[in-house]
Amino acid sequence: MRRAEGLDFREALRVCAERAGVELRPPTAREREQREAHERLLQANEAAAIFFQSQLLGPGGADALAYLEQRGLDATTRQTWQLGYAPAGWRTLVEHLTARGFTEGDLVAAGLAVESEDRSRGTRTGPGEGARAYDRFRDRVIFPTRDARGRMIGFGARALRPEDEPKYLNTPQTPLFDKGASLYGIDRAHEEARRADRVIVVEGYMDVIAAHQFGQRNVVASMGTAITPAQMEQLKRYTQNVVLALDADVAGAEATLRAVEVAAQASDRTSAPTVDWRGLVSYQDVLQADIRVVTLPAGEDPDSLVRADPERFRTLIAAARPVLDHLFEAVSARFDLSDVRARSRALDALAPAVAGVTDAVVRAHYVQRLARMLQMDEQSVVALLSRQRGQRPAPVANRKEERQARKSAVTQAPARDGEAGLLQLLLHRAESLDVRDRIDADVFEDSAHRRIFELWRTGQVTSASADLDEELRDAYAALTTAIPDVITERFLDAKLVGDMAISWARGLRRHRVASRLLPAARQRAEEASAARRGGAHVLERAVQQLVDTAEDAVPESEAEAALAAQELNAIAARQRELARTFRLEIGRQPATVAGGDSQGETP
Repeated sequence: MRRAEGLDFREALRVCAERAGVELRPPTAREREQREAHERLLQANEAAAIFFQSQLLGPGGADALAYLEQRGLDATTRQTWQLGYAPAGWRTLVEHLTARGFTEGDLVAAGLAVESEDRSRGTRTGPGEGARAYDRFRDRVIFPTRDARGRMIGFGARALRPEDEPKYLNTPQTPLFDKGASLYGIDRAHEEARRADRVIVVEGYMDVIAAHQFGQRNVVASMGTAITPAQMEQLKRYTQNVVLALDADVAGAEATLRAVEVAAQASDRTSAPTVDWRGLVSYQDVLQADIRVVTLPAGEDPDSLVRADPERFRTLIAAARPVLDHLFEAVSARFDLSDVRARSRALDALAPAVAGVTDAVVRAHYVQRLARMLQMDEQSVVALLSRQRGQRPAPVANRKEERQARKSAVTQAPARDGEAGLLQLLLHRAESLDVRDRIDADVFEDSAHRRIFELWRTGQVTSASADLDEELRDAYAALTTAIPDVITERFLDAKLVGDMAISWARGLRRHRVASRLLPAARQRAEEASAARRGGAHVLERAVQQLVDTAEDAVPESEAEAALAAQELNAIAARQRELARTFRLEIGRQPATVAGGDSQGETP
């Protein structure tokens, strides 16, 4: 912008903000205070990292240094990752940082210190009498954690002795650090992940450091046994291609399955249409991603494998299999498929993933594979998949088809303000049977529509019915021969059908109640206006006229009666306001009246 328009920085920023609809304003006092507190926590973390790093090279850090060297981390790697050691003393870090201007409150807020609940503990087992805070990390190897912008947000700490629990201790939830949304190594891996268009997710700190040390620099760690949705969202800023390379032991296998379940929920953005009661289309984003899984050799983890044979690790990454292949093998190993009940559980585990495949050819492949595994015919598998609740629509429309769907939703708008469209949805989608008892027949004002609905609800009419009487046959044919695209399986997710049908019916009711009350309300308003000009008692006249005409305007069902009552109360309240204003203007009532209406009026 500065080069193209010849602007200085301030002017270019203002123009960009205007185009983006962003308001440029100076921060408020509260915002400045929050920003300063945030910066102070970052500074405390940076100072702590330097302290930990210096302690690793001191006499107290000999055991920690020996551990890191035994794990194969040379001096350059230790310096690059700023690895350190937290001394065993209870207040070593607290005293070091408070001497440099930080308060104990700062250190507690940053997660570096813990508030003491018992100030009377001795110095051998506690921070000492009168101490308010003590070090969170003691006698541990320190792994500093930075965010994608390189800011020091927290620490991971590994115990040096088997008796110390937990083995790994992280910074708690703070304004800077959220373990479920942080990725170890993202500050060093995100650029390479973008260039390679792939990111590799491992489990531990050492897995990341070893991979980077041996040239695989697009590796991050989830810092736990399962990747989270927040971490997936962060990774998708750099690439849509994610490879899960977790430990091959039992815990790692379970972690892979949980990671797969989470990662499979994150995907490329594509539009999924929804329909309102009028048949108009709105679109919501659905996410997808290309998730692959590496099966590591038994007894290996990424750390040991990349150190033993870096080229083999790269080969395994390149040969990572699609997530569904891994799921099929994992489910086959978990269940005894000779048992029919186990096969049913295997179907429950695999069906949502298979049903969510968008490519028809790929989906057909996995349907065949699932049929062979379950010893069923393919048509039965397809039928079972179609009834799975919570699945995504199988085929996803492209942008051209979406535009055509929007156009058809307008050009094929159903008759009688949307009730034909609702009936088409009920007849065409079997999922709507789940909510048949929650929709009243009086939603359908067209007599043919109401009769078809009643037959459908009792199971006497299906999508293949031909035994209707002559009066209904034409209506039924009109409803079933031109199905709008927006209610087909291609565009409408199965799990949304029931909710859409109920919402559509309620929308029809609200629309009709409003349309019936509107003329009466308009007429009452005009009469009230005329009465006000003539000096009549507005409130009594308006309310009485509304009561006289309410029964004609309000439908008989309870739902419509409730909606009509709300409309009537609103109109009556408005009339009271008009009446009070009128009285004040002509001086018939004092300006302040307790309790609402005047208790005494001039006749």
